[in-house]
Amino acid sequence: MSKAKVDFSKQADILSSLVKSASLQTTGSTSEVPNPVRDTVALERVKKATRPKTLRAIPETYFDAHEKLRSDNKTSLDFTAYILEALREKLESDNAL
Repeated sequence: MSKAKVDFSKQADILSSLVKSASLQTTGSTSEVPNPVRDTVALERVKKATRPKTLRAIPETYFDAHEKLRSDNKTSLDFTAYILEALREKLESDNAL
């Protein structure tokens, strides 16, 4: 199986032009004083936003099928991200999200 040659200099030029056009803009006061109470509350929200979960047993065929998708360039997600994306899609289709 042969792969097409990639013109890296052309890609670099395109990327360079995109970077130049994507200037960073900031708004608001630059002398904002840190608020420890607000920062602590925000940190607590982030901590509660996720929790670990260990799955019991996943069939080997699922790992094999996912690896085939990755080797065929049909997904760039690792197995964990792929599971999370599938779970999100299922919850959305069931109108739970």
